[in-house]
Amino acid sequence: MASSMVINTLAVRRAWPFWAVAVLGIVGGGLIAGFLAHVPSRPAMWLVAYLVLVVGAAQAALAAGQAALAPAPSSTALLATEWVLFNAANALVIGGTLLVHAAWVSTGALLLAAALALFLRGVRGATGGWQVGIYRGLVVLLGCSALVGVGLTLWGAQA
Repeated sequence: MASSMVINTLAVRRAWPFWAVAVLGIVGGGLIAGFLAHVPSRPAMWLVAYLVLVVGAAQAALAAGQAALAPAPSSTALLATEWVLFNAANALVIGGTLLVHAAWVSTGALLLAAALALFLRGVRGATGGWQVGIYRGLVVLLGCSALVGVGLTLWGAQA
Protein backbone atom coordinates (compact mmCIF):
# COMPACT_ATOMS: atom_id res chain seq x y z
CA MET A 1 0.00 0.00 0.00
CA ALA A 2 1.55 3.27 -1.09
CA SER A 3 1.73 6.17 1.31
CA SER A 4 -0.12 9.34 0.44
CA MET A 5 2.74 11.42 1.81
CA VAL A 6 4.98 13.26 -0.65
CA ILE A 7 8.47 13.93 0.66
CA ASN A 8 9.44 17.56 0.17
CA THR A 9 13.05 17.46 -1.02
CA LEU A 10 13.61 21.07 0.05
CA ALA A 11 12.60 20.17 3.61
CA VAL A 12 14.94 17.16 3.57
CA ARG A 13 17.88 19.22 2.26
CA ARG A 14 17.28 21.99 4.79
CA ALA A 15 17.57 19.47 7.62
CA TRP A 16 21.26 18.83 6.85
CA PRO A 17 22.54 20.22 10.18
CA PHE A 18 20.47 17.59 12.00
CA TRP A 19 21.80 14.83 9.73
CA ALA A 20 25.40 15.99 10.24
CA VAL A 21 25.20 15.92 14.04
CA ALA A 22 23.27 12.63 13.95
CA VAL A 23 26.03 10.99 11.91
CA LEU A 24 28.69 12.43 14.23
CA GLY A 25 26.78 11.09 17.25
CA ILE A 26 26.47 7.59 15.83
CA VAL A 27 30.03 7.41 14.54
CA GLY A 28 31.40 9.04 17.70
CA GLY A 29 29.50 6.59 19.89
CA GLY A 30 30.86 3.69 17.87
CA LEU A 31 34.43 4.99 18.10
CA ILE A 32 34.16 5.49 21.87
CA ALA A 33 32.76 1.97 22.24
CA GLY A 34 35.64 0.61 20.19
CA PHE A 35 38.31 2.48 22.12
CA LEU A 36 36.87 1.61 25.54
CA ALA A 37 35.77 -1.96 24.81
CA HIS A 38 38.68 -3.39 26.81
CA VAL A 39 37.86 -1.23 29.88
CA PRO A 40 34.10 -0.65 29.85
CA SER A 41 32.61 1.49 32.57
CA ARG A 42 29.04 2.47 33.35
CA PRO A 43 29.56 6.15 32.38
CA ALA A 44 31.30 5.20 29.12
CA MET A 45 28.58 2.77 28.12
CA TRP A 46 25.90 5.32 29.02
CA LEU A 47 27.71 7.90 26.87
CA VAL A 48 27.87 5.52 23.91
CA ALA A 49 24.17 4.70 24.19
CA TYR A 50 23.22 8.38 24.54
CA LEU A 51 25.31 9.43 21.56
CA VAL A 52 23.94 6.70 19.32
CA LEU A 53 20.31 6.71 20.44
CA VAL A 54 19.57 10.36 21.29
CA VAL A 55 22.18 12.49 19.52
CA GLY A 56 22.17 10.17 16.52
CA ALA A 57 19.03 8.12 15.92
CA ALA A 58 16.49 10.33 17.69
CA GLN A 59 17.83 13.51 16.08
CA ALA A 60 17.73 11.90 12.64
CA ALA A 61 14.21 10.59 13.24
CA LEU A 62 12.95 13.97 14.45
CA ALA A 63 14.43 15.76 11.45
CA ALA A 64 13.20 13.13 8.99
CA GLY A 65 9.75 13.07 10.52
CA GLN A 66 9.40 16.82 10.43
CA ALA A 67 10.70 17.01 6.86
CA ALA A 68 8.30 14.29 5.74
CA LEU A 69 5.22 15.26 7.74
CA ALA A 70 5.16 19.06 7.89
CA PRO A 71 2.53 20.53 5.59
CA ALA A 72 5.16 22.98 4.27
CA PRO A 73 8.94 23.21 4.73
CA SER A 74 9.80 24.58 8.16
CA SER A 75 11.25 28.07 8.35
CA THR A 76 14.98 28.51 8.71
CA ALA A 77 14.39 30.19 12.07
CA LEU A 78 12.40 27.23 13.39
CA LEU A 79 14.98 24.71 12.17
CA ALA A 80 17.86 26.72 13.64
CA THR A 81 16.11 27.09 17.00
CA GLU A 82 15.26 23.38 17.14
CA TRP A 83 18.84 22.46 16.24
CA VAL A 84 20.42 24.79 18.81
CA LEU A 85 18.04 23.78 21.61
CA PHE A 86 18.25 20.04 20.91
CA ASN A 87 22.04 19.96 20.67
CA ALA A 88 22.64 22.35 23.59
CA ALA A 89 20.34 20.12 25.63
CA ASN A 90 22.37 17.07 24.67
CA ALA A 91 25.65 18.80 25.52
CA LEU A 92 24.33 19.80 28.95
CA VAL A 93 22.92 16.33 29.66
CA ILE A 94 26.16 14.62 28.62
CA GLY A 95 28.39 17.05 30.53
CA GLY A 96 26.13 17.09 33.58
CA THR A 97 25.86 13.31 33.70
CA LEU A 98 29.58 12.64 33.27
CA LEU A 99 30.61 15.41 35.69
CA VAL A 100 27.74 14.62 38.12
CA HIS A 101 26.30 18.11 37.88
CA ALA A 102 22.53 17.79 38.41
CA ALA A 103 21.78 21.42 37.51
CA TRP A 104 23.26 20.92 34.03
CA VAL A 105 21.18 17.79 33.49
CA SER A 106 18.05 19.59 34.66
CA THR A 107 18.75 22.58 32.42
CA GLY A 108 19.44 20.22 29.52
CA ALA A 109 16.10 18.51 30.12
CA LEU A 110 14.31 21.86 30.02
CA LEU A 111 16.02 22.78 26.76
CA LEU A 112 15.13 19.36 25.38
CA ALA A 113 11.48 19.90 26.33
CA ALA A 114 11.52 23.24 24.50
CA ALA A 115 13.08 21.64 21.42
CA LEU A 116 10.54 18.81 21.47
CA ALA A 117 7.68 21.30 21.71
CA LEU A 118 9.06 23.02 18.61
CA PHE A 119 9.36 19.70 16.77
CA LEU A 120 5.69 19.09 17.54
CA ARG A 121 4.86 22.60 16.34
CA GLY A 122 6.75 21.87 13.14
CA VAL A 123 4.30 19.13 12.16
CA ARG A 124 1.15 20.95 13.27
CA GLY A 125 -1.50 20.45 10.63
CA ALA A 126 0.19 17.32 9.26
CA THR A 127 -2.05 14.75 7.62
CA GLY A 128 0.04 11.59 7.81
CA GLY A 129 -2.27 9.36 9.83
CA TRP A 130 -0.33 6.68 11.65
CA GLN A 131 3.00 8.28 10.67
CA VAL A 132 2.09 11.42 12.60
CA GLY A 133 1.14 9.24 15.57
CA ILE A 134 4.52 7.51 15.50
CA TYR A 135 6.31 10.86 15.25
CA ARG A 136 4.38 12.28 18.19
CA GLY A 137 5.02 9.05 20.11
CA LEU A 138 8.77 9.51 19.57
CA VAL A 139 8.52 13.05 20.91
CA VAL A 140 6.62 11.82 24.00
CA LEU A 141 9.12 8.98 24.52
CA LEU A 142 12.04 11.42 24.42
CA GLY A 143 10.26 13.77 26.82
CA CYS A 144 9.52 10.96 29.27
CA SER A 145 13.06 9.63 29.08
CA ALA A 146 14.36 13.12 29.87
CA LEU A 147 12.17 13.21 33.00
CA VAL A 148 13.44 9.79 34.05
CA GLY A 149 17.02 10.91 33.43
CA VAL A 150 16.59 14.01 35.57
CA GLY A 151 14.99 11.93 38.30
CA LEU A 152 17.85 9.41 38.26
CA THR A 153 20.40 12.21 38.29
CA LEU A 154 18.78 13.99 41.21
CA TRP A 155 18.29 10.72 43.08
CA GLY A 156 21.93 9.78 42.44
CA ALA A 157 23.11 13.20 43.63
CA GLN A 158 21.35 12.68 46.96
CA ALA A 159 22.67 9.14 47.48
